[in-house]
Amino acid sequence: MDIRKKKRWFLLIAVVIWLIWFYSRPQISLNEAVPELDIASIHYVYITNGRIVELDDMRVEETERLISILDSLAMKKKIIPNIPAFNDDARIWFNAANTEGNYEIRIDYKRNIIGITEYPKMMKQYILEDSSDLFSFVQNHIKNAKVVD
Repeated sequence: MDIRKKKRWFLLIAVVIWLIWFYSRPQISLNEAVPELDIASIHYVYITNGRIVELDDMRVEETERLISILDSLAMKKKIIPNIPAFNDDARIWFNAANTEGNYEIRIDYKRNIIGITEYPKMMKQYILEDSSDLFSFVQNHIKNAKVVD
């Protein structure tokens, strides 16, 4: 075997090992992704899709439903986040009583990805395993929001 064939085989084996590792990674929860955030202590939530909507606090029942959805999220961290290609379909801003920072979750419906930002840090991207509850909750909330002219 010449040196080129050895390099190709080595590269092929390395890619296969990386793919096996990538797809066998364990799922993580939002608490594991953002360990300093206590989801149960969220007290202010604001959801928008880019329209100017009326700023009013979510009802207690809606906030509790969102907290339960966020608490049950199963996701995997994206190895190589593609921030320029991220389609910002909706945003959830919130803060919790136990933390000093504000958090934002950006949603990309088409690619099934969320981006989590703790200000002033950079966004981390995660691939959702089952996004149906979160996406439907956000879409229903936006549909029922009052638009400000």
